[in-house]
Amino acid sequence: MESAGPLRAFGIRAGAGGVLAGTVDLRFAGEGLAPGQVNVAYGLYPSWRGRGLATRAVVLASRYAAAEGAREAVIQVDPENPASAAVARRAGFVSRFRPPGDTAAARFDRYVRDLRADRSAA
Repeated sequence: MESAGPLRAFGIRAGAGGVLAGTVDLRFAGEGLAPGQVNVAYGLYPSWRGRGLATRAVVLASRYAAAEGAREAVIQVDPENPASAAVARRAGFVSRFRPPGDTAAARFDRYVRDLRADRSAA
């Protein structure tokens, strides 16, 4: 079992019983990522949306990524998913233009967050 691979997946738990409300994962390598970047992806089950859980999970996952050596976090958002873009902004990410070209990454809006301050606070 590998414990420090390029993908780290976490459950988002909430409520009195710690019910699984969604997931957040980090990819430390992949298409469109520069060295030192980590891709952050997240999702919540519909009944848990609108409570700030995704924002909190993204912030915590970003801190973890910083502690693991990442310098910048990237969230790729479907332009037709404004709720996901709002999570990125609330978690301290700033909008960047779409990457050029005709790649899978070029179909998404990119949001980035500098993690160097997170790493020095860890």
